[in-house]
Amino acid sequence: MGVIGGGFIKILHTADWHIGHELAGWARELEQARVLDEIASLVIANKVDALVIAGDVFDHQNPSSAMYKMLYEFFDELAIMVPDLLTVMIAGNHDSAGRLEAPGPLLKRANVVAIGSLHLLDGAPDLHRHLIPVHRGDEISGYILAIPYLRPADLPSFAVPQKDNAPSPMVQGIKRLYRQTIKACRKQIGDLPLVVTGHLHVKGASLSESLSERRIVIGGEHAVPADIFGRDADYVALGHLHRAQSLGEPSSTKSAPKKSKGTKAAKTKKPAHGLVRYAGSPMPLSVVERSYEHGVSLVKLTKSKSSCKHLKLSRPVPFLRVPKKGRLKIEEISGALEEMRFNPKVSLEQRPFVQIALQIAGPQPGIRAKLDEICLGFAIRDVAPDIAWPGQKREPKNLEAVKRLGELHPDDLFKEAFIEYYGSEPEDEHIACFHQLLNEVGT
Repeated sequence: MGVIGGGFIKILHTADWHIGHELAGWARELEQARVLDEIASLVIANKVDALVIAGDVFDHQNPSSAMYKMLYEFFDELAIMVPDLLTVMIAGNHDSAGRLEAPGPLLKRANVVAIGSLHLLDGAPDLHRHLIPVHRGDEISGYILAIPYLRPADLPSFAVPQKDNAPSPMVQGIKRLYRQTIKACRKQIGDLPLVVTGHLHVKGASLSESLSERRIVIGGEHAVPADIFGRDADYVALGHLHRAQSLGEPSSTKSAPKKSKGTKAAKTKKPAHGLVRYAGSPMPLSVVERSYEHGVSLVKLTKSKSSCKHLKLSRPVPFLRVPKKGRLKIEEISGALEEMRFNPKVSLEQRPFVQIALQIAGPQPGIRAKLDEICLGFAIRDVAPDIAWPGQKREPKNLEAVKRLGELHPDDLFKEAFIEYYGSEPEDEHIACFHQLLNEVGT
């Protein structure tokens, strides 16, 4: 098990890199490479003991060779600059568990542990695989329990009988898995700091309005309560949601408060769980994430308490709304863009992303094409415009509702897609063409 140390560790928690992500069709390799460089700099500057990557390392389950190269070069450079650094990387719902784990023996040489799927031993998570010691010098000063994104096939053995008005069996299974595994860890490691990972949606956390975080539906539910982790996890490093945020009660000292002579100790409610946090994505992955303060989480843990600090990352490429406030008419766009004096010599991958906020008199099917034509004359990369007109009905999005394709009529799907792309509702001729296409596909 190794020499037990003093029980102090520093962790840099990050998640949702989505390497290979494109925004409105624009590639983002330059931005992603710069973000990884900055994360490496923060690892070195803060002298952390471990780097935790809490899932969605890649944007797709079949990344290109260039995306793999970017990740492995990052690990190789870190191994050279900080040879004692431990990196723990888990799979998210966007990742291929097998592909993430496949180069494990080679990654081990760079002190990188990749956990793509749940490994069971006698019906319980194999702690030889999932419980990873964090060293400071020659001593073990803490542990990381690496639990990846859990798929339904991982949970049947942890499910409990369903009762009326109870959470879904899958949610109960996740709770049982975490509780039992964390309890087993505590028996093995004593009071040393314990970091637990997860890639899931916890109730109370904020989703982005665009739902850029893909739904994780578990037994009819897509969110689990924060108390599934219990009190024995000092810090829960989560991935999946792109806004950096902490949930529930902050972590507090595990020891009971001392009482003064002649006074009774005040009764304090013990927290239902330790510090639970989403590090968020390191850069915006959709238009609505433009205003997020993206970064990583610097975590300090001792045997008695934990603390966390958000470290903001710089924005590799500007992400602008034009205008900053209000809206423009179509004839005002060129003038507004000219005033911003975009550098035409800047390479395509360094051009700023720009969202145009447009005011129109009414639905105009060709408006998106006009916008694209205007933007082509400037050194920018235009993304989904924000188009509005008088009397436009904008129903609030119910973020808790999960739409199933089987419950939607094809016409409804076509209408939503048309509005999303063109900024207006389809006319009768558009719907007629859609029906014609459906008939041709059906035959």
